[in-house]
Amino acid sequence: MFQPEIILHHYIGSPYAEKITTALRVKGLPWYSVITSNMLPRPLLEPLTHGYRRIPVMQIGNNVYCDTAVILDELERRYPGDEAVHVSGLSDMVSAWVDKLLFGNVRDQMPWGATPEEQKASPLHAAFGNAAFLSDRSKLSGGRPINTEAIRKAQPFLLDQLLSNLDTLEQTLQGPMETFQRHQQSPPPPAVRPVEGGWVLGTVKPSAADISVFGKIHWLLMTGRAPEYVNKTAYPHIFAWFSQMKAYMKIHAHPTQDRVKFTGEEALEVAKAAAARPDKGFIPTGEKVHAEEKRRVGEIVTVTPNDYGKVPVRGEIVEITSRRVSIRPEPLNSVEVVIHFPRNGYMIVPVQKASL
Repeated sequence: MFQPEIILHHYIGSPYAEKITTALRVKGLPWYSVITSNMLPRPLLEPLTHGYRRIPVMQIGNNVYCDTAVILDELERRYPGDEAVHVSGLSDMVSAWVDKLLFGNVRDQMPWGATPEEQKASPLHAAFGNAAFLSDRSKLSGGRPINTEAIRKAQPFLLDQLLSNLDTLEQTLQGPMETFQRHQQSPPPPAVRPVEGGWVLGTVKPSAADISVFGKIHWLLMTGRAPEYVNKTAYPHIFAWFSQMKAYMKIHAHPTQDRVKFTGEEALEVAKAAAARPDKGFIPTGEKVHAEEKRRVGEIVTVTPNDYGKVPVRGEIVEITSRRVSIRPEPLNSVEVVIHFPRNGYMIVPVQKASL
């Protein structure tokens, strides 16, 4: 039986999980899907993540990749393509804008405190009307109570900020989409590099920038918010690009299967089997490290997100590069893993200074 190498732990409705499933489809990769809860506890995921609580998490053997930035990096490293999902400095900058500003704008328009009747609209509405889910998100954000009534009252005014950033995206897509449309009407000669689509960075194929934007726009459209403002007439290039992304994924998704259902228990067995290999399941990337790097392989550290979900993960550094840090924590439930984090957005602190 064919078995994919990639295991994705995620839940339906997560915009960051959508980012990775989009990347997998664009690259035409098969993968195992482990559906986990949209809130704590996640007992079958804990032996893999050691307290890290964001979703999605990608697993390959007993290597666990936390944060979409390092997941995209690893997908490109293991399964390099032409330009599809290529991670560059420019796409990093676009992704940072999407994950901070655009994400916040869209999050503000979620159906916070959805009524029982509103919750029938979609799983997204059901989640944002669930008191337990809202309590979990309060803890994720540092314990500050979520005042759903205040958010709903502010939404018409917060919408201004969303529309401003959608205007920026529309202007960004205008040039690539119009160039693509001209080439459709008058195809370039064979000697000229083919133009397959009008993408965010003007690339031939979708890049990591397109992947990042797609998940947030998809999330926004799921809410059904402000259709009098967010529509094809107001944002023709965004909607044309969005349709093009969906068509691209439909064509390029893995021909045999898009995703295969897997259980959390099966994922743990995969990790155990990989850890039993002579190399303990980990082979260093050999990527470069900054000349003045202060952290060293063998050092015991904690790795903690800067912004939210600030749960430190403790382990021994097995590799550190300019883009990522990989640590091996003490096994939980006899499961030995190596956890990978991006450098950007995470604080790495030696254990004796972990309280700083």
